[in-house]
Amino acid sequence: MADKKDKKFVEVNSKDDNDKDVTVWIKRPTTGEYKNSQIEYNRAFREALEGGAILKKKLGEYMRSQGLWDDNKDSEEKKLLAEVGNQEGKLKKGGIPLEEAKEIALDLKKTRAKFRNLIAERTLLDSNTVEGQSDNARFNSLVSLCVLNEDKVTPMFEDLAAYDKNGDQPWAVKAAGELASLIYELDPNYDNTLEENKFLKNYNFANKENELINVDGHAIFLDQETGKEHLIETEGMRFVAYRTEEGYQEQDNEDRYYVNKDGVEIDEDGEPIVDDFLPFLDDSGKNIPVPISAEDVEKAEEEAKTTEEVAETAEGEETSTKKRGRPKKTEEVA
Repeated sequence: MADKKDKKFVEVNSKDDNDKDVTVWIKRPTTGEYKNSQIEYNRAFREALEGGAILKKKLGEYMRSQGLWDDNKDSEEKKLLAEVGNQEGKLKKGGIPLEEAKEIALDLKKTRAKFRNLIAERTLLDSNTVEGQSDNARFNSLVSLCVLNEDKVTPMFEDLAAYDKNGDQPWAVKAAGELASLIYELDPNYDNTLEENKFLKNYNFANKENELINVDGHAIFLDQETGKEHLIETEGMRFVAYRTEEGYQEQDNEDRYYVNKDGVEIDEDGEPIVDDFLPFLDDSGKNIPVPISAEDVEKAEEEAKTTEEVAETAEGEETSTKKRGRPKKTEEVA
């Protein structure tokens, strides 16, 4: 999100690849800059067409010919859109038990995610059509012209080639996003306008970041298959579970453990924990011993050597102690 805005410029603060602070300014394109970007659009359109890219109107036909879309997916898309509309309508209307409304809101999240996943490939392919490539070329041209350094005059990129080379820098990505919001009037708070998110936040089932929370305000991951809640440990995004209901209620650290998003118990590195490993089998069904790596062999030899040295040292000390024992009577000094 940008930090400051005025009538002509938007300030963007970010970092470069070396984690150094970078401040740039975004300006709205002039008529001349729009004309220059249209030249880039026309050039890219011609090159994409000559390169064999398909036109957007042919995309549906192409996806069917490649087995990427069919009547079943078409029906599924319509069904999911209808479900979204129906669920949104119930939340807007109200008049139902709060818990039922909560379930509808959570189902709506799932339905919307299914819809996005269904059309994801089409969206990706759309960007590779003749028009998609041309639109990208036009936008890249505008970025190279409208992202300025701190004097609000000099472009950060010498030309379009410079943007192509450095466009993946964190500050450049953020600046491009801000410019897109400015010229395409994108809503940066779009997620907050969704009916399910508005409901969940209004009734304290979610926080301002639209994360689900429990009654204590802790961010949770809700396993919708089992209905079980897991706390989220934000560092590393691990999910915290508890062995018992009592442990969960008391947030007992002795009772807690980590799980992944599928509910499988994991260690602190995020690796699944396997309680009972069984050896692999050969073709006859016999157990195959676990191979010992050269590193393990070297480690074992080092440990054996250390153990041997300790034993020899202990034996030497014992012998020395015996020699230094109480002198015999004949050796005693009068």
